[in-house]
Amino acid sequence: MDEDPISAMCAAHGPIVSDGRFPIGTIFGDWRVTAFIGRGGNGEVYCAEHVALGTSAAVKVLVRDEQRAKERFTREAKLLSQLKSKSFPQFYSYGEANGCAYLAMELLEPGELPTGDKNAARFLLSICDAVAELHSRGYIHRDIKPGNILWRDAIPVLADLGLAKTVGRMARAAESRPLTGGSGVPPLRENQTETRHGVGTPGYGAPEQVERGEATVSSDIHALGVLADACFRGKPPRTWARIIRRATSSIPAHRYPSVAAFARAIRWRHLRRATLFGMAIAFPLALASLVFCDWWMRGGDEAWAWRAMCSRGEIVSIEERNEPLNPDQPYPAIVRHATNRVEGVIVQLPARTNVFARPIRLNPGEYRVVGPGRLDADLSGPSNVVVRLKDCILNNMTEVPYPQNGIRYVLEGGVYLNFARLDKGILPIKHVVIEDGAENAVRFRGPTIISELRDLQWLEEKRSWEDSQRQIP
Repeated sequence: MDEDPISAMCAAHGPIVSDGRFPIGTIFGDWRVTAFIGRGGNGEVYCAEHVALGTSAAVKVLVRDEQRAKERFTREAKLLSQLKSKSFPQFYSYGEANGCAYLAMELLEPGELPTGDKNAARFLLSICDAVAELHSRGYIHRDIKPGNILWRDAIPVLADLGLAKTVGRMARAAESRPLTGGSGVPPLRENQTETRHGVGTPGYGAPEQVERGEATVSSDIHALGVLADACFRGKPPRTWARIIRRATSSIPAHRYPSVAAFARAIRWRHLRRATLFGMAIAFPLALASLVFCDWWMRGGDEAWAWRAMCSRGEIVSIEERNEPLNPDQPYPAIVRHATNRVEGVIVQLPARTNVFARPIRLNPGEYRVVGPGRLDADLSGPSNVVVRLKDCILNNMTEVPYPQNGIRYVLEGGVYLNFARLDKGILPIKHVVIEDGAENAVRFRGPTIISELRDLQWLEEKRSWEDSQRQIP
């Protein structure tokens, strides 16, 4: 069988000279004493091993022969047998041997209080869970201090329930339950008090508890506050100082009303700082949102959409010329030549009608507007702006005449260019260059829809044919 780690630790230090009442080897029920651990107010604690199984345990022996001490010892064993959570030592057995009552429980290790914000919060919340469970069963601990907190695999465990006490009706109900009983009792209310001689540890016990023996839920909360202060060596950060100050108030009514409220304050200790930080971020964000919304309402949505369609790229000018392929071939061929390469703005129109109600002032340079979409916009610019159109419809809604609007248009094919609000004489046609004659059309105050343009062209051709027929004798 593998040796228990606690027994191995004790054996590694060699024989221990015991100053306890019972020597090594003393038997308490199924447990054999292997080492002396320490002495408390009413009893002594020994390290022991199971006679048959060899497992380790802590055996607490009552050595004080007083009726009140016996009652407390029995109450501690009874309460420990009912607590099944990991927040308390595990109960093994209870009985009498060698003329003394004994309690065998889980052997745990002592440890140091954690330091630092997160470690202290995690530690205290675990202890709060244990104390809250005691309160829910109608008990108050009355002796919460670092010496009564042991460790199981880095998990804090609240031990030494010798001073745990219920009051009045709940005390009698708890004492009437069997040793291995189960269910709890009604939760202890804050104003339920036990008034006797002072109990607890000075420095951790509340003033009313140590001086007058008035034990309440508030007394345990006071001890938790002192325990929190001890985690920071008496110099808690500002977020903790406020919590500790309230928990350790000399006036019980000014403390937290319950352990749950104390734990909630620990969890929300950074709420004020987080709120101020959030407000510091939210205010400029809100201001920026207002500015953005105002800009958006004043045409920012169209400016955003225009930038989304525009991109920088190389614009190549193509010229077509009739040239013979070779001297022996009599018929010329159409040859395309790149005459100019320049960095410009390429406007890609989605396959829909893109409407811009607000005027768009183009900067000097070259633009290429590529379909298959339609653009309805008020375009204007200086005389050094060139707009090349390809496979698209442009309804220029501008009312700015030449020379204020000196844009030069180049139609590269499949283009319908309509100056919807200008007459032919206002913008000289020399500013429109038809580079490729395929399916290009230019109109002034013409229809904005291509189907209406086709109908208009058909009517014009019909009238022209009818006029030519009348002129024939």
